[in-house]
Amino acid sequence: MTKMTKTIAIIGGYGGIGKFFAKLFAEEGFRVVVTGPNELKGKRVARELNISYEGDNKVATKKADVIVISVPIDKTIEVIKEVAPEVKKGALLMDVTSVKEEPCRFMEKYSKKGVEIVGTHPVFSHRVGSIEGQIFILTPIRGDKWLNWLKKFLREHKARIHESTPEEHDRVMAVVQGLTHFTYISIGKTLKELDFDIRKSRRFSSPIYELMLDMIGRIIGQNPELYSSIQMQNPRIKEIHKKFLETANELSGVVAKKDEKGFKEIMTSAARHFDDVDRAMGRSDKAIASLISELSYLRNSVGRELCLKHIYSGKVHLGSVRSVTPDEVILEELGKEYTLKLSNIRILNDEERIRYKRKKFGAVKRDFSVILDNKVNEGFLSKLLENFDEMILSVKIKDIYSGPQIEKDKKSVCFGIEMINSDIKETEKKINKFFRDLGGRLR
Repeated sequence: MTKMTKTIAIIGGYGGIGKFFAKLFAEEGFRVVVTGPNELKGKRVARELNISYEGDNKVATKKADVIVISVPIDKTIEVIKEVAPEVKKGALLMDVTSVKEEPCRFMEKYSKKGVEIVGTHPVFSHRVGSIEGQIFILTPIRGDKWLNWLKKFLREHKARIHESTPEEHDRVMAVVQGLTHFTYISIGKTLKELDFDIRKSRRFSSPIYELMLDMIGRIIGQNPELYSSIQMQNPRIKEIHKKFLETANELSGVVAKKDEKGFKEIMTSAARHFDDVDRAMGRSDKAIASLISELSYLRNSVGRELCLKHIYSGKVHLGSVRSVTPDEVILEELGKEYTLKLSNIRILNDEERIRYKRKKFGAVKRDFSVILDNKVNEGFLSKLLENFDEMILSVKIKDIYSGPQIEKDKKSVCFGIEMINSDIKETEKKINKFFRDLGGRLR
């Protein structure tokens, strides 16, 4: 299956996870078509990603080799009924919704024989920016040619693949998503009902409380339509809610009666069932340590050059750190100051920073001819020079001459040096000093 000859239609592909995959497939060289009722938005995204927009779902479906249904959960069945009969034999029909039983059943019911079907659930937000390391659940229904293609594609992008049945998926996700979201949204509403000053409370908080607040904010700050659909479209969530409320009431009753023994039994039995509390302790400790370490690193970098990437917009800032607070960093870039929230940035490592500088400023090559003793190993010297300064990208020996124009026991070595095209004079000064300090004489 050659990438360049395959067309992928993403129904609802101009927003959220649909746009995420439209961009990913387009970057891989596939022909990508997105659809949706909002023509203005669809064409804008198409221009942005250099792909196509089609206002008619059926037209896009008929021409495609892969059809990805990426619409709100409560619209998924309706869209499947519309497009599944139009999928050509030998093509792949898949969805990316958070529930699997009903979408998979309807994709199988309404598509022709010969159409391959895979239910999928990317268990991450489009905000993550990459599928590397992210969980991707597959619920195969019909055929294996396209399934193998999809697995290969995901492995190439280092996603973590898990195969399941639609029934198992929905049963597990009723807890993984249903219970988790329900709990955090409930806590968020409780804080609202208490008129609790969350910002002020952070002054009193432990690291775990901070992490909990961040998780609550992450959930309640996202698309309410998506989260309401997850709660209401998975038929198995109702029994999870019932058990949670029963347990919460039981625990509340134990506390009200000051039944310390009962409280300990509840907590201990939950820990025994949890089985891997040490792993949970370790991972949460690492999360806390990572946040502390990042803040410490930034504070120790005041006055230094750093490269900071916004994790959502992808914009990169290269500049000198001016000041740091627990929440923000101020970076001076080309004479202008930018205030960036720590929660929204990633610090690029030195290799990434240098790669970005090369892309931003380009590279230039300069020749340096140096008189050296014959005994000097110029190969070793070139390797040493490559690691001497981060602005030096590569060093090659272009010529070695030791003829009559050069004094006895000496040789002239020409080094071709590639460097980042920024502060060239300063880099050249450092290179010249490097050679002089080693006893060389510049020609």
